[in-house]
Amino acid sequence: MISLSAGFFYPQTSLPRRGKAAYHSMMFRSGPPRRIQPSLDPAPKPLPEDTPKDSSTVHPLSWRPFVGLAAFGLACLMVGALALFFFLAGSSYSKNDDEIRTPQVLQADYALWSASLRELSKLANSQNTPVVQILPTAVPKDDSTLGLWDCWRNLPPEGLARAVLARRLPQQVELVGLSPRRLLISEDEIAVDYAISLRAKEDILLVPVIPINLSKDLNSHQRRLYPKGVYAYDLPPGKVFDLANQRNVFPAGTTMEGGWTLRRAEKSLGQWKATRADLLPLTRIPALESIFVREASLPPPALLRAQSELINSRDKQIAAKQSLDDRLISITTDVKQYRSSLMSSAPAAAKSKGMGAGSGVPTGAGIGAVGGAATGAGIGAMAGGGDGVAIGAGAGALAGMLIGALVANAEQEKMVEQQKAARREAVAAIERQVTEYEHRLLREFENELGQEANKQESTLARPNWTN
Repeated sequence: MISLSAGFFYPQTSLPRRGKAAYHSMMFRSGPPRRIQPSLDPAPKPLPEDTPKDSSTVHPLSWRPFVGLAAFGLACLMVGALALFFFLAGSSYSKNDDEIRTPQVLQADYALWSASLRELSKLANSQNTPVVQILPTAVPKDDSTLGLWDCWRNLPPEGLARAVLARRLPQQVELVGLSPRRLLISEDEIAVDYAISLRAKEDILLVPVIPINLSKDLNSHQRRLYPKGVYAYDLPPGKVFDLANQRNVFPAGTTMEGGWTLRRAEKSLGQWKATRADLLPLTRIPALESIFVREASLPPPALLRAQSELINSRDKQIAAKQSLDDRLISITTDVKQYRSSLMSSAPAAAKSKGMGAGSGVPTGAGIGAVGGAATGAGIGAMAGGGDGVAIGAGAGALAGMLIGALVANAEQEKMVEQQKAARREAVAAIERQVTEYEHRLLREFENELGQEANKQESTLARPNWTN
């Protein structure tokens, strides 16, 4: 805006509003006082308190506290993330089966595992209590090895121990409690003694394993083939569970406490792995069980099985034995039919007819009588004729008849014997064929049993866990 005063002009914005009057007084002091005209611009009014101020009027230091708070929050977030990372890194573990099974390890594990089962069998036979202590006793707790720093740095995660125990327990037994009792640290490995608590979902029984029973009423084929049969899903050929002498050592719903040791745990790249741990009497490794049940011991070797498993094993044993008997009956029937078909072509059995009709004896006697009569008559004529001829003819006829009958009967017996000999030879040849046929059928059946037995042995030879 441009303002005019006493012939001069100047920009309105060039001077402060309060200095206009002073400026005019300085310029026109010689003249009379002159009334100063008010400025055309109204005086600025103060802004109301609720009117937002221009950002240019905000103090430049007012945003710095917010920056400090944001930096502090970011730092706390980073520290929390790092703490969470290290915490999770220390708790990471492998759920895979990383255990080492060298022949030496398996041999050592078998020695401890089989000894625990033998001791369990002795306790079961000597005690009358319904519950027998299956687990070994837990070691006393050593708090000096379970400090806060040791537990954070060297104690494997609980999940690792639970994963290892899950491979050692059957499905009918669950782990309900696990607590470390002692931590053993060496240069390259860590061992932990635990106290564990188990609960049985169903009855767990200790059952002896015996060979299949060969009763006195069995035939020779049954006695030879029964030991080659497979009568259980988890036993070698020829072995069965002695259900009559089973013993309930861990009733359903009960809880049992004991100890267990994780022998070797390693940490690599922030992840824990279990490479060796003790077996439990409840642990099932087919290769070890197959060796154990073949041992000749008193009492017989016994295994721990659930009630439902023994029911399935009993049904399997009955079905396998019935199948074997049915196959032997089928072989016997086939052999009988084969013999009948061969015997139908064999010579008929010869039978002596004596001196009856059809035997040739009467004919021979008649011919002998005629010849004897003629001979006797001739002799009588030479003796003087007359009655001598008649007497000689009669005597000759009688003698000729007897001689003819004897000769004819002898020829008949000879022919019968020849026929019998021929039949005996034919029957003997047939019996040889029948015997060979029966042996061939039995060999085929025995080979089938052998293949099934080899398959079972191959299955039981696995050193892996079965739950």
